[in-house]
Amino acid sequence: MVNIKEKNDKRLDATLEDDFVDIIVGEIRRTRAPAFRLHVIGDFYTVEYVGKWIAIAKRLPDVIFFGSTRSWRCDFIAEVLKRYRDLPNVYMKASVDPTDNEDPFGCGWSIWSVEGEGTPCPHDYRLVANCAECKRCWSIKDLNVMFRLRWGGRNRQEQPAMFDFASFDK
Repeated sequence: MVNIKEKNDKRLDATLEDDFVDIIVGEIRRTRAPAFRLHVIGDFYTVEYVGKWIAIAKRLPDVIFFGSTRSWRCDFIAEVLKRYRDLPNVYMKASVDPTDNEDPFGCGWSIWSVEGEGTPCPHDYRLVANCAECKRCWSIKDLNVMFRLRWGGRNRQEQPAMFDFASFDK
């Protein structure tokens, strides 16, 4: 059986290596994916780590980087996160939910919210088959997107289909 904690610890350790940027750039180039989602699990945790993603995004200007972060509210990292978010090929949103006490709009962030403000995610409502059909999260910088809460047992929880790679021109 796969030990998730061990796998995530190895991923974290890899981010600390000097060759992290080169390895990630190579892996993204190998996939030839037009867009790359950051942090399905995890988040930005140091200024240095955000700096590595700035370097990656600058080395791959034809790749779109997108995702959300809960670190937008952390004073020690907020400014470098804004520099990353503001790169032309980066679409980073503040991740918010009903437990948040801070206002991301006052800090200049667009949001991904859970059961909150924003345009409903078309994939959540089965209006598109996958994220690649919609592309809103990585084509509109100032769009706020609202996702449905996904809780429940294995049979009730929905898993988004991020990409149908067959739909991309190789």
